[in-house]
Amino acid sequence: MKKNDRISTTSGAMPFELVAKRLKALADASRLRVLQSLCAGEKSVTELVGETDLAQANVSKHLRILRDEGFVLARRNRRNVLYRLSGTLSEEICTIMCRSMKERVAGESRMLERYLDRKRV
Repeated sequence: MKKNDRISTTSGAMPFELVAKRLKALADASRLRVLQSLCAGEKSVTELVGETDLAQANVSKHLRILRDEGFVLARRNRRNVLYRLSGTLSEEICTIMCRSMKERVAGESRMLERYLDRKRV
């Protein structure tokens, strides 16, 4: 992190409680599913329910939390409310998350292959 990217306060201390609150919003598998679905573009709650297999009430609750923490934006389109990622930070989080999972799965797959190779000998 560059010096000018840091959050400054009058006491000079990082507001760790605020950072922890934002990270907590991401520390839920269902919310990550919602974010991943929104990576593909703007969606209604109904579309998110279909893509995430979560109940409508749960999707709405998770969207409220993500919106409160600034990860998601909403706009009204007639009778529907459409949700989208709030900007580059949310997109970067999705990219990092997907890359991390792919790397982990690939690493675990290689370890399993080596283990099975040793068992066959």
